[in-house]
Amino acid sequence: MDRQLAYARHYPAINWLTSYSEYAEELKGWFDSNVDKTFYENRADIISILQTESKLMEIVNLIGSDVLPDDQKLLLEIARTIRLGFLQQNAYHENDTYVPIVKQHKMAAIILFLYDKTKELLPLNIPISIIKETGLFEKIIRIKYDIKNDQLSLFDTYRSDIEKTVADIKARYKTEEKRSNPV
Repeated sequence: MDRQLAYARHYPAINWLTSYSEYAEELKGWFDSNVDKTFYENRADIISILQTESKLMEIVNLIGSDVLPDDQKLLLEIARTIRLGFLQQNAYHENDTYVPIVKQHKMAAIILFLYDKTKELLPLNIPISIIKETGLFEKIIRIKYDIKNDQLSLFDTYRSDIEKTVADIKARYKTEEKRSNPV
């Protein structure tokens, strides 16, 4: 148990940076055949994001997040989404007390999909604040409560919502850019 996580009321209070499984590699085949072939890859991506967040938080704690480039701000927001929407558990909520492994995989996959789609906005110089205003991150954090354990097909709706929201931001930004830079 991690004392700081317990103090912050983050349960289970297991530090994702220091805990590990000696059996992860041995279980890869089982996850491939019983859950999804991308399970192990998604797990590695999430661990990488959380490790990068830990390094960035040292900078943020010293000088603040305002100095970070947008790609790092986005990574911090995705890491927050992982921590609150995926790792943190509410034992008193009917949909979060027990979460089947397939739902866990779909939750991880939708968070990584959100990350990939929102990264598309960075080369367009769209500020992270615009992306955050959409409420996408909060919506994905609530997914563990909003999708019941037997309604996993609803993840497709969230995937479509992410695609539509990102497309809308791109279209809106291009329209605003044309207005501010008439030819």
